[in-house]
Amino acid sequence: MSHTYLLDLYDLIEQRLGEVSVEPESEHSEGDRTQSQQGRYDVLTEFKQFLAERYNNKLPRRIRNKYSG
Repeated sequence: MSHTYLLDLYDLIEQRLGEVSVEPESEHSEGDRTQSQQGRYDVLTEFKQFLAERYNNKLPRRIRNKYSG
């Protein structure tokens, strides 16, 4: 995997995590919305942690610390 793809994935994850904090306009009840957003946040953070554990060693040293989980 090229490190540019990895950096793009990190940027996309950060963008999606920012969207999770914004409340979506929908007809779901407040409890469903909160549970859904929490689940989405958990999955995104787990995926970010997975990338950091498996692929950060493939990044150039000068930018490796920026994306350390």
